Amino acid sequence: MMNYFLGLPPNLSYESGAHGGTLRNEKRGSTTADTPRIHRVGTNSRGTNSQITQPRKGQSLSDVAYVRLLDMIRSGELRPNDLIMETHLSRQVHVSRTPLREAIRRLEGERILERQRSGTLVVKAMSIEDLLHVWQIRHLLEGDAARRAAGQIPDRDLKALRARTISIKNSGNAGAEELRSVGRDLHTLIAQASGNPMLASIIEDFRKRTQLLTIRRVPERIIKVCEEHLAIIDALASGNGEEAKVAMQRHIEGVRAYTLEKLGAL
Repeated sequence: MMNYFLGLPPNLSYESGAHGGTLRNEKRGSTTADTPRIHRVGTNSRGTNSQITQPRKGQSLSDVAYVRLLDMIRSGELRPNDLIMETHLSRQVHVSRTPLREAIRRLEGERILERQRSGTLVVKAMSIEDLLHVWQIRHLLEGDAARRAAGQIPDRDLKALRARTISIKNSGNAGAEELRSVGRDLHTLIAQASGNPMLASIIEDFRKRTQLLTIRRVPERIIKVCEEHLAIIDALASGNGEEAKVAMQRHIEGVRAYTLEKLGAL
């Protein structure tokens, strides 16, 4: 059994078996699906000050709540199988319960939250098998999107991404959030430039799922990701669709292989 960081608390581990993987809670000695944890507002939680959330231009309060809930899941503030308690979350997100409910319904529709047989709503736990399926889909769709986007993205945008990527690669101490920001911008730009809004929407949905569970990268992997991003950017700039497709699929495969290696599943 190997402990790992996968957007989950450190007491969770992954246990492989003949019929797939199980996320196990070392403290309770039970699987994460056994007993939902009630998430309550605490003094150490982010966003628990008295400041009222204000939406940015073009945002609704339900959009604010949606983004905030996603951030809470990504950070581990809301963990797999945590109960969704509207009263507590409304105070923590600083929105009324009406826009919060809209955000919750949206996340439930995206299967990031799931309703149990008892009727309670919890954060959906994603298994390694789920991630493998998501990566398989991303490999196909994002490779095709990169092929379509080659030669369609303004040079100034690609140059800006290239400069940011090189800066991260050369800095030696760039934070993971900075790397995620560049990756998010690159993948979003490609999806939007694919010329297929539906394809872009599907890609965003599946990228969101893998972002909720992330492996902490070592410095060597940060450099490797930068090199993979630069290969994609160069292929897009040259207008070579097939090269862009191969570079994107190589990048996704690299992330998949690295994650599985860290989990001891290879």
